[in-house]
This record gives sequence, C-alpha cells and structure tokens, in this order.
Amino acid sequence: MTTFTNGNPCEFQKEPLMGTLRKTVLLSQPLSKQLPYKTQATLALSALLFLSGCSTLPTDYTPKNPSNPSAKNSIDNTSRSSHSPKQAVPTAQTLQSGKGITAADHRVLDDKIHYHPIIWDEMQGQFHLAASHLGRYDSHLAYFHKNPNYLNQVTKRSKPYLHFILSEVQKRDMPYEMALLPIVESSFKATAKSSQSAVGLWQFIPSTGQMYGLDQNWWYDGRQDTVQSTQAALDYLKKLYTLNNNDWLLALASYNAGIGNVYKAIKKYKQQKNAKTTPTFWDIQHLLPKETQNYVPQLLAVSHTINHAENWGIELEPVNNSPFFTEIELGKQITLSEAAQISGVTEEMFSLLNPGYLRPTTPPEGPFNILLPIEYAEKFKLRLAEENSLFDIQWMQHKIKPGDSLGAIAQKYHTSTTAIRTLNGLKNNVIQSGKTLLIPVPSQLAANVQRPLKEIYTGAKKIHTVSSGDSLWRLSSYYNVDIKTLCQWNNIDINTPLLKGQRLEIHSPDYHKQITHTLKRGESLWTLAQKYNVSTDSLARWNKLKQSNMIQPGTQLAIWLPKPPKKQHKNYQVKNGDSLWVIAKANQLSTQQLASYNQLSIKAYLKPGQILKIPLES
Repeated sequence: MTTFTNGNPCEFQKEPLMGTLRKTVLLSQPLSKQLPYKTQATLALSALLFLSGCSTLPTDYTPKNPSNPSAKNSIDNTSRSSHSPKQAVPTAQTLQSGKGITAADHRVLDDKIHYHPIIWDEMQGQFHLAASHLGRYDSHLAYFHKNPNYLNQVTKRSKPYLHFILSEVQKRDMPYEMALLPIVESSFKATAKSSQSAVGLWQFIPSTGQMYGLDQNWWYDGRQDTVQSTQAALDYLKKLYTLNNNDWLLALASYNAGIGNVYKAIKKYKQQKNAKTTPTFWDIQHLLPKETQNYVPQLLAVSHTINHAENWGIELEPVNNSPFFTEIELGKQITLSEAAQISGVTEEMFSLLNPGYLRPTTPPEGPFNILLPIEYAEKFKLRLAEENSLFDIQWMQHKIKPGDSLGAIAQKYHTSTTAIRTLNGLKNNVIQSGKTLLIPVPSQLAANVQRPLKEIYTGAKKIHTVSSGDSLWRLSSYYNVDIKTLCQWNNIDINTPLLKGQRLEIHSPDYHKQITHTLKRGESLWTLAQKYNVSTDSLARWNKLKQSNMIQPGTQLAIWLPKPPKKQHKNYQVKNGDSLWVIAKANQLSTQQLASYNQLSIKAYLKPGQILKIPLES
C-alpha cells in the first residue's frame, strides 16, 4: 500500500507491513459494522497473505502525457469498474467460509480491528476510480490546492447527509466516488437550483425525477427529499453503468449530459476512428458538452484531494461515521414549525433534513415522513403521543383573486397581515392574482374541524349543548359572535364556567334565512361553499356530513344564507376633469385614503366613466 508524501501526487513512500494490514482491515469494514467477527478475521488474514506475496512496493510514479495514448502507465490499464481484483480490497462476498482462522489469529486481529469514528478514515484508500485514472485530471487538482477552504466548507454542509449516502453506496456495491458526487452537483446544498430547473443534492431535472418516482407538486418536491433523491440518484447511476457496458466514467458522463449525448459521442468517435470496440470516457471527452468534459475529472479530482487532504494541508470538517438522522412516520398531516419546536431541533437543521416540503405543513395526502437527528427522535415521539393538537392544522387556503389585497384578506379571515406574511414567507404586502396563500386561523377553530359541536337548529336560533373542552371563547369564535353578545343571549356572566350538558342559545346573526339546494352532477361541498359564500365546514355541520363523504346528485342540502354585508362604500362615476385630489376633497378624504381604498397609485390617471369606491367612514 502506498501514500503520497509532501503533497506531491507523483511521490510515494512505503508503509510498514503491519500498518498496511491494519489499514486494509479497517477499510474493509462498512459504516454500520455489519461484518461478523469471523468475516473480519478472514478479510484481515487474506489481506496479509495478499501483501506477503509482494516483494516490493512502488516508490515512484510519473504520470505519462494523457494526450499520448501510447504512453499509458500500467495503472491506467486497470479495469474501469471499481471491482477490479487488481486494486480492490477483498470483500465479504468474495470470502465465504473463513476456514483456517486459528485462535492465535483471532487474538492478533483483536488488536488490529477498530471502528473508524470519522468517515474520512472509513473512505481512506477506497477511491479506486480516482487512483485508476491518476494523471488524467491534474488540471482540476490545482483548484482545490489553491482554494483549501472550499472543501472545508462543503464537508461542513455534508454532515447531515454523508453517512446515509455512503451507506446507500455500499449497499449497491458502487465506487465510493459516488458518495462525493453531491459536491460536484450541488456543493451539498439541499435546495440548490440550476438554470435548467434541476434541484436538490443530486440536481434532478423534472422529467428524470418523475421517471424515478420523485413526486413534484405544490406541497412537496421529492427531488429535494434527502432519502428519496439519494436512492433515486444511485439507482439511476447503476442503470447508466449497465447501459454503458459497465463503465463508471461513461455512467457519470451520462448522468450529467444525458445518455443520448454520450451515445452520440461514442457513435461519432467510432465513425472517425473506424473503431469497433466501445471507447472510454477519455476517448470521447472532446466530443461531449463542455460541462461534461469537466464534470467527470472534477469528481475524480475531488476524490483524490479528499483522500490526500492531510498531506496537502487541506482541513476537512470531521464527519461522524455513524447515522445522523432517523426517519419518523406520522399518521396525519402536521405543521412543520411545531414539529421542529416540540422535537427541540432548530428550524435551520429541521429544514436541512426536510427540504422536500415546500409549504409550512406536510401535504394533506400521506404518507407523512420527517427526518430528525437521532438524538432528538425519542423525545419527539413521546411529545407526539401527548400532543394530539399538533395534528390540528391551523391554516386554510385562499386563492388570490383580482382586486384582492393582503389587508382585505386578513380582515376577511379575522387575522393580521403580519401573520399571513410570516406564514407564507412574504417580504411585503405585494400579492399576485392566481397564487394561493395559507391563512393562519386560531387553533380553537382548527380543532372544530376535528370535533364537531353538538347543536340543534330551530329556524334562525340554534341550541348548543356544551361538551368537554367547550369555552365561551371557543363558542364565540365558532359562531362568529363576540363573547359579550353570547353571554347576553343566555343571561350568564362572562366569568361563569360552562357545565357539560348546559344548553346555550345561539341566535346566529350572520345568517338570515335557510334554503334547500338539490345537488347537481359535478357539484360538491366545495363548489356550493364558493357559490353561497359559506364554508365547507358549515355545510357539513348543517347537514350532519363529514367533508370526506361522497354526496350523490339529487341529495337535498340545507344552506343558511349569510346576511348581506353592510355597505361600506358608495360608488362614484368619474367625470371629465376629475382627479383623485378633486374627488377626495369633495368627500372629505385624503388623496392617499381614496387611492389606497381603490388599490390605485396616488398618481393614477382617471378615465371618464370609471367607477371609484368612496368609503363611507374615513
């Protein structure tokens, strides 16, 4: 076994035999220490026998000119696959029996087999692709030597992901270089986005993501999901490896440029050279897109540099060689900020682990999985069992219509513009027609959706029977009346506690008459709610339905029509010579008030015949 000295990739030194044996044994272990003791012993003894057959180790290596195909060093003639017996350490699959291992061997190996606490030690010496093609990517090595801080920053960002990625690489028996591909693709930024709409650690474009089962919708993008995207990317690379005659470099090129472009380059090369065998990546490199020409050498250079970082004075962030996160399955939709809060994880770390979720909650349709650092998982599960209210989603959707303003929307839903901006990540009050906002609502209102209130309707007056958990505040919010009015209706004091079974009168000032609607084909609770300006929850409550019920055409539904809103403004038709200033002065308003009420600029030009709304109260 050899190591670089003095930071020079062209200078080698020998290691003591037992040191080589120790490193060989250590590097044979997977991350999860799954190999049984007998297999570990077999690996170590086999490595010792393998090394004892070598009388000397190379002490010098000078890369040949890669542009001269006749001047190839023997190291370049190894198989392009990472499984070449000339360079790969024996694996558990190649050593079946472990026969011949004596008790004395076990005692010796007890002192030699250790677990690597840092993942870079686990990966040390395992980058066989980079070693096989040494000398082909020298120009790309220079960047990392000149910018030593780059890999330090990138390896810091890799902390939540790298152990999981490497374990998935090992499961598929792939070259270790594949675990470092997110460095080239996204610099380990889980929400990275390219100009070609590729996103995530692995930079999937939409079509390839769909091909590999990564859902993409308003709520969620599987291309940014840590687990799903990693598994899809590695499965995709394995398929490309098979389609490229078991050549990992061509598989990587296909991942970057698309397999069609690689096949075109191969075909063109064969025509130019009259060749019958499949060319290597280096043969067709100049025929590939410019980005791909550099893509594969960059990955090899990254791997080689990380393998020899200490020799070159490059500091890698220590990454623990143990699982960082665990996946928790939830039974229902949940608010993500509350999930982070009860788990004790910072919102920043929670976002790093769960970047696939695009909204403040998990999607309405499951499954609902979140990732948490392992040390926080048990606490979260315990709190989750205690806090059932976490599943009471405290928001509703509002599709922005032409003429909507954030202030008007906030007033409609009895909330504030600040709360809406915070929930939707808005920097200001500017909103766009056609977009959808999530509107925060009080938790008590959200709870009503889960637990209907007990009530009897008798015309415009209702009788409500108090049940566990009811309060004056909850009832006033539910029926959209103030607490003082509710108390006056029932001749009770505002501080009097409610008793289970107590009957309260609800006069429902918001509804003035009841009608019956016969459901037509294509109609639903949602379409009726929009038509009559009521909520789907109210429709379901009035007719003793669940919102998930399928309602057949011909069903008769009771609907309480809302009272017409009190007129808040009068209409004014603009005449020749009118301006905002003239009209505002005539109505004892400021120009700014009039412009804002009509959602106009203060410098807006008025046209004769245009209708302005004049607020009745300034």
